[in-house]
Amino acid sequence: MMTQAGILTNNPKVLASYPMARWIDGGPYAVLLECRRMVHEFYPLLTHPLMGDIRLIRNPFRTVLFGGKRHEVDLISLIWIEESIVRLHLSFGEDQRVEHQRDYQIIDFDLFQTAIRGS
Repeated sequence: MMTQAGILTNNPKVLASYPMARWIDGGPYAVLLECRRMVHEFYPLLTHPLMGDIRLIRNPFRTVLFGGKRHEVDLISLIWIEESIVRLHLSFGEDQRVEHQRDYQIIDFDLFQTAIRGS
């Protein structure tokens, strides 16, 4: 269990560059559900679970950065994760074409890199 800042991801490209990241074996829902569990255990989100343009909601790869454990639920994190789960449920259409998987991994990785450079 994380006690300091940590990374959750289902993106192999992120895991290769950040081996300390926690691997989530599953699609974007699995990542978001684990994010929700972490938020309820008092870990704040440092990056939004649906980073990027609304068109990227189809991206099957998600990487999220968490802060260290606090003494209470961070309400902004709770709102972000709950709204993200609803939005993903309402509009997710997974692109099953293998040739797009690498592109989606790169996009998720680049968004994550940009976010951690800015924090």
